[in-house]
Amino acid sequence: MIRLFSILYTLCFVLSACTTAPKGPENAVNLTAQLEKVADVHQWQMRGKIAFRQGKEAASLNLVWKNDSGDFDFRLTNFLGVSLVSLNVSDKGSTLEADGETYVDALPEPLIYQITGMVIPVKPLLSWVKGLPIEGDKFTLTEKGLVDTLESDCKTCQNWKVSYGNYGSVKMANGDAVWLPHSISLTQDAASSTAHTQLKIKIYQWNL
Repeated sequence: MIRLFSILYTLCFVLSACTTAPKGPENAVNLTAQLEKVADVHQWQMRGKIAFRQGKEAASLNLVWKNDSGDFDFRLTNFLGVSLVSLNVSDKGSTLEADGETYVDALPEPLIYQITGMVIPVKPLLSWVKGLPIEGDKFTLTEKGLVDTLESDCKTCQNWKVSYGNYGSVKMANGDAVWLPHSISLTQDAASSTAHTQLKIKIYQWNL
């Protein structure tokens, strides 16, 4: 197994925003309408930073993530914009490039585990990053009616818990607007084979 932290330099586990974080809606939203809008967002791109912590190891990197109905390109770069990890997923398979090597598999999860040692449920995550629970998820709401935290009951989700912050209004392709999170924290409790894991994503820009 190649560890992500042996490829990346150990960096401060801090996500500092370079832009003012959105403060969310002033009034309560209609949850049913909000979740329907989020579910209709199949094409999106986010730019920001992502921080990893697993046990005593930590790293923070720039993130560009483009998604098109489940086919996606996920890139991690350093402060100079140099790509360190690139993951491309399509119906033809998954390709991950890191440290000058290329890894191929039918599914992205084995590649992510090979590089990072983390078991990440990719399909649910494509919904979770938008603030959209999947079937079976238990979730709580903010006082404005947006998803605040969620915990999955998915057998392959390995006890991931998600919390959200800094929702902002983002314009959709049809001219409507939807509330999307700009701060996401995912945690996974320690198991027999893995240490406590945390991912933090600070999103500076959503494009739909």
